Amino acid sequence: MTSHAAPLTAEQASEIRSILSLAAHGNVQGARDRAERLYHAAGAPAVLAGLLGALCCQMGDLQAGIRFLRTAHRDTPTDVGVAVNLLRALADADAFEEAQALVETLDPRADRSGRLWRVCGYLAQRRGDYAAAEACYEAVVAAFPDDAESWNNLGNARADRGDVAGAVQALTRATELSPAAPIRLNFAAALVQAGRVEDASAVLSQCAQDFPGDAKPWAELAAIAKQQGRTADAIAALEEAVRRDPANVELHLALASERFEDWDADGAQVAIAEILRLHPDHAEALIMQGLLLEHRNREEELPALLDTARANRSGPAAEAFLEALLCRREKRFAEGLEALSRVPAAVEPIRSAQLAGQFHEGLGAFDEAFASFRRMNELQAADPSDPLARAAATRAALAADDALLTASWIDSWAPLARAQTRRVAFLLGFPRSGTTLLDTMLMGHPDVQVLEEQPPLRLVEEAAGGLAGLAMLTDEAADRLRDRYYAEVDRLTPHREGALLVDKSPLHLLRLPLIRRLFPDAPVILALRHPCDVVLSCFITNFRLNNAMANFLTLEGTAAFYASAFGYWSKAASLLPGPVHPIVYEAMIEAPEKALRPLFEALGLPWDASVLAHRDTARKRGVISTASYAQVTEPLYRRAVGRWEHYRRHLAPILPTLHPWVERLGYSD
Repeated sequence: MTSHAAPLTAEQASEIRSILSLAAHGNVQGARDRAERLYHAAGAPAVLAGLLGALCCQMGDLQAGIRFLRTAHRDTPTDVGVAVNLLRALADADAFEEAQALVETLDPRADRSGRLWRVCGYLAQRRGDYAAAEACYEAVVAAFPDDAESWNNLGNARADRGDVAGAVQALTRATELSPAAPIRLNFAAALVQAGRVEDASAVLSQCAQDFPGDAKPWAELAAIAKQQGRTADAIAALEEAVRRDPANVELHLALASERFEDWDADGAQVAIAEILRLHPDHAEALIMQGLLLEHRNREEELPALLDTARANRSGPAAEAFLEALLCRREKRFAEGLEALSRVPAAVEPIRSAQLAGQFHEGLGAFDEAFASFRRMNELQAADPSDPLARAAATRAALAADDALLTASWIDSWAPLARAQTRRVAFLLGFPRSGTTLLDTMLMGHPDVQVLEEQPPLRLVEEAAGGLAGLAMLTDEAADRLRDRYYAEVDRLTPHREGALLVDKSPLHLLRLPLIRRLFPDAPVILALRHPCDVVLSCFITNFRLNNAMANFLTLEGTAAFYASAFGYWSKAASLLPGPVHPIVYEAMIEAPEKALRPLFEALGLPWDASVLAHRDTARKRGVISTASYAQVTEPLYRRAVGRWEHYRRHLAPILPTLHPWVERLGYSD
């Protein structure tokens, strides 16, 4: 039998070359089989142990690879290639103690190739010692200043260590040396970390252009757009990513999620269907399908979906979550909590916390319910887009508008001609004040056309230059803005001649100056509800985290935003008078016809009893693009009236903030 140190024969060397050729052409399994035969026939020489170990690792069989590489290193301890391969395999197998022990027997300074420094840096990164990794890569680039991969790794190590400027510097050099897509993706990530989002987007856009088959640049562009709240851009980027990598389930899932959050139920359904076509047992897709059924008022299909999940063996997570949704529908609260206990913490943690709160509340366990709702908000507050900072900025912007809005400033506005416009009314009120129930009832009237929480008025506000721009409007500019408004409306819904357009969006509450400037005679419907119930409901609702809704992640932020919003509304309404028709939620629940008849009379609409059939209207409308989608399909109920009393102890810190509005709106605390 050949000894470990004996040289290879010419025949064995030729066979090794054939083995290497097989591996180079992608037949790694065939190369491994031939290497194993040669290894045993040749008496297990170290050179073949090293080759066989490398092939096993290439196939993902780390344990076998490590065994062969240990043998090779024992017999040839000075072979740098073997040591490097063994260290990398140990790191990939998370065998950090053995790897570190091996490192201590080596001297990277004696290796002129720099390979030991590189693998020591890789090992340090894998075990989370970023300072050590940085030192290793700095040694490499000092000796090999044109090594793009090591500059890239140095940049990543610095980014992991929190040295953002150093990361950008290293990755800038890496991109100068190599146009490789992974390096540019890392560079873009460092630029985002440094706050240079526009530069990062430019890098990613160029990368997408240079590598048209690569989905990753588009996925990263989508992530940037999502973080900035540019939902439409995020969706467009994800659509491009999916086109480039149609088999990538994670991209389809991200696209479905974004469309779902944007209330595009049909688009979300298409993406989910594609995932389930590729993987019928995909747990996350089945969970999202269940949530989509709720939003589309098709909850009766939940049992069949649960049966599908069980039949496809989608796993306990999907089954348990779908069971919890079904329990919510059927008001089986204790069983719902049991189902949630089987949902892993990493699966839909925000929605799971909300469900737990609803189940606890249904059982009368209000302290446990509040803790669950608070947990829901804490999880949302950890979003990378920093929603709490965005919320604070929103309140600061509102305070600035409030300071600008004075009688003397409004007196300086140039008067505008009262232009003839279409019949339009605006339905507004602080979120969770009953606006969705009210717009559903209005929608039941044959002469009413409801636009639900769509952007036309916001787009016009931006085009006008915000509140400050209203002072400088001319008749011509006002006409252009009104034309823009109606064009945006027509793009969303076909105009019905003679119908009253009701533009409903709760936070039009903050756009009264714009409404009065462009539509001075338009009726404004103000939805009112007990401030404490409103604030509680905002806090316990899982909103999409735009800048305004981010205020609802803390009780203090919710109460502060409520007080600021109503303070601004009250000032605007007193300075800019016009027709306002309050509708009190509690009165509408108690006696809907009595509450609504005067409103329809004021709107110039004949009374039609079909407006009271709100459940039928809700089912016909399909997707309800608000957080109230579950409530408006139920019969009118009083359990939400005075709900805050159950949480009085938890609301105590904010009651002084709300008390003036409780009194002013005619309620009692």
